[in-house]
Parts: sequence; C-alpha cells; structure tokens
Amino acid sequence: MREFDVIVVGASGYTGQRVCEYLAGRARETGQRWAVAGRRAEVLAPLAELHQASGAIAADCTVPAEAAELAARGAVITNLAGPYYGRAETLVGACAAAGTHYLDLTGELVFVRGIIDRFHDIARDSGARIAPVAGYEALPFDLMALALLEDYMDRHGASPARIDLLAGAMQPPPGATGLGEMISGGTAETMRVMLENDFSGLAEDPTALNPADDPDRAEIRRAMPYDMAPRPDDLEPWTMPIFPGPYLHPAVVNRTFALLRREQVPVSASIHYRERMSMGGRAGAFAAPASYLMSVNASVMGWLSSTSLRFPRQIMKSVADRYFPKPGSGPSLENLDNWHWNIIGRASGPAGNVAMQLDADGHPGYRTTANMIAEAALILADPQAKTPGRAGVLTPALALGTAELPRFAAAGLRFSAVEAS
Repeated sequence: MREFDVIVVGASGYTGQRVCEYLAGRARETGQRWAVAGRRAEVLAPLAELHQASGAIAADCTVPAEAAELAARGAVITNLAGPYYGRAETLVGACAAAGTHYLDLTGELVFVRGIIDRFHDIARDSGARIAPVAGYEALPFDLMALALLEDYMDRHGASPARIDLLAGAMQPPPGATGLGEMISGGTAETMRVMLENDFSGLAEDPTALNPADDPDRAEIRRAMPYDMAPRPDDLEPWTMPIFPGPYLHPAVVNRTFALLRREQVPVSASIHYRERMSMGGRAGAFAAPASYLMSVNASVMGWLSSTSLRFPRQIMKSVADRYFPKPGSGPSLENLDNWHWNIIGRASGPAGNVAMQLDADGHPGYRTTANMIAEAALILADPQAKTPGRAGVLTPALALGTAELPRFAAAGLRFSAVEAS
C-alpha cells in the first residue's frame, strides 16, 4: 500500500494546475489520495491547500535518490514537467524499478524510444506500467484504435484490414483566436528542444516505437507509409493531417498492435491505420487546395524534424522563439471549458465494418488533456479497475485497456458505438 494513489509532478505548471483542478473534485468522489510534487516547496504548499491535495512533496526528479524516493511513495506518477527529453529519464527509471505506474504528456518520439530501450524489461519485471503520450496526443486515438480492433475481432473473428479515425473540426468558443489559444508555452518549448536535439529521424518511421526485434517492421512500413495527402477512401473528402503531430499517433498505435501480436493476438501486420482531421466544411470552394496545402505543411514539418541539416532547424527555432508562446503560458482560462471536438472511427475488412465515436468537451490540448491523464492515473491506481495485467513501457491503450472507457465520461470524453456506414 503506497502513501498516495497519485502523485502529480509539475503540478505548478499550466497543465499541472488543470490536473489539480480535476483531481480536487474527482479524487473526492473516488476516495483516492493524491499529492503534488515539484522542486519548489514554497509553491507546492499553497497549491496543495488550494486543491485540498493529501500532500505536497518537494523533489528534484533529475536526482536519482530523490526520484527513487518519490516513486516509492505513489502508486502512479503523473509527470507534467516537460519537455521530457534529457529530463524525465531518471524519474521513468525510478518508476520502472519501483513497480510504480507512470504517465506523461510527451510528444517526443526520441524520448519514448529511449525509455523503451532502457526500461521496458525492468518495468515488465517489476509490474510497472509506463505509459507516455497520454494526453490528446495520443490517448484517445490509441484507445479508439484498440476498441475498434477488439470490436471487429469479437464480431468477425479476424483482424480488420484497416482502421480509420477522423478528428472533427475543433469548435473554439467566440474570441478564442491566435496561436496562444491553440498551444501552451510548454508545447512550444518541447518543439524548440526537439529542433535542437532530435536528429534521430524517427518521425519518418511508422514503426519508430515497435520492438527493435519486431520481424514485421518491413511489412508495416510497406502497408502503412506516411501519406499526408487526402485520399478517396478517407472517411471524409478534403481532410488535412492531424494537428499538431501527424507522425506521432501512428507510431503509438503500431506499438499497441505489435505488443498485442507478442501476446498472440492475431492482429495483421499489414493492417492500415490512417487518421485525418476534418476541416468542417468551412473551407468551401477552397477545401481541395487547403487540404493539399496542409498536407504539404505536414510533410515539411516531418522533414524538419528528421533532417540532420542544422540550418533549416535553426530557422524554424527562430520562428518558434519569436512567435510561439513562452513556457508557463497557455490558453485563456475562461475559454478552456467551451471547446467541443470529436473523433469518429471505423474498422473495416472483408467481413464488414464496425464504428464508434468520441464526443468531448473542453480545450483538447489543455482542459481535456489534463482531465484524461488525471482520470487515467486514477484508473491505474484503482485495484478494483478492470485493467489488463501487462507491464512494461506500454502505450496508453495497452496500459488501460478498454473495459474502463465509461469512466472517461467524468473527464468529458464520451465513447459510444455507432452504426457503421
């Protein structure tokens, strides 16, 4: 029995405070104990008092001894202190060794690849479920892909040939305009760090997060090349790539499928996972050129994140330094609850189709991201929750499973089966 069910690292940051707001009410409902953690005790104490947390822990998670002590006190560590590359590995290692579950909001493929290689076996042996990328990138997409896969296989006894997800056009409230309303300073800082440090080329590879010895990687790359342009068989014509990370979710979902195959689940290695974002019909006559323009933009961003050339990276970083929000900032608080968005999904194959939908309230990157990672932490900390017994460096879907999807309604995410077209 750990002292706390959930410990929130980085609780004083923009997203961390939103997580605390959620836990302040939700943890009272579930009867779970939670604490805030970070480096500055003078900030944590009033934050814990404001949100009625069960404790406040001052710790520098880059120091091995302090990270180990923190991991030993909680059943689940929720790490919101990004960027993660070069900063969070010590805490992940401590959680993996202690059998402590771990969640974060990283979108950094090079960081996730690194912790897979270093800590997967350790976490598997200790029973820790390490689940990075557990915000809007990429928890709802990963969970929907797994739910569609399971539904199709339950109904038809075979793997689907493809899974398509379409994120609906986000509906911001009146007055919510400008880059600062879309992304926080933390997200912008992550982009800056990756432009400076990530020369891995992982963004070009849909199997970037698969096991290193996965024999299916060549087949997966053949079946699912990155294609940013709209296609006639997409769920909706004239769509654009997922914003802001079209290269992230497929790598996460492919790891989900790869680890399921290792459990002898007959997921086809040639399954085609594809996701797009709707333009909501607002582009009108400009839908086709706008769709291709956004596709070109996504392709350029993919090249920038993969190239070894420093000059174009420096140009993009200069743009980010000048125009992107600064760390600690985020969208206007009065607008966070008034966003609406959805995702529709379809699994298809020779035997037929199955479909589902997610309807969500709140700013996707900040309100619902904070709510969903907090709810995921409460689920992982709950010994009565119907979660799978697997461990290791997993994906959000593999760590949580799909049996507890209804609990995410408390976080503003409502999953439902719909009639397949």
